[in-house]
Amino acid sequence: MLKIYGLKQCSTTQKVKKHLEDQGLTFGEIIDIRDQPPMAEEIAWSLDQVEGEYTKILNTSGGLYRELGLKDKLTDMSEEAFLDLLSEQGMLIKRPLIVGDEVATAGSKVDFLDRIWLSK
Repeated sequence: MLKIYGLKQCSTTQKVKKHLEDQGLTFGEIIDIRDQPPMAEEIAWSLDQVEGEYTKILNTSGGLYRELGLKDKLTDMSEEAFLDLLSEQGMLIKRPLIVGDEVATAGSKVDFLDRIWLSK
């Protein structure tokens, strides 16, 4: 069973979950990313899917990203510091974050999600 982190009332998260369930994947309930952020290891798996490009798993349109000035800080941030920050501040993660045993993805682009999850 896969974990899905997002906002329970978010229609995009719900649509992604339904789409992947329709393809035969099994999820638990949506885990509220604000109250229960994912572990650093789970975020690291997602980062691996985008070849380490921080901005591809960051919610760069969110207020917290701007408030923390991350655009200017990312180039000097170690991967460990980046993962720790995201595991403490779940709202910095692009949603939904879907976590399996060996892979995780962030975002709602169906073609990317299908390529990763339906090829397993």
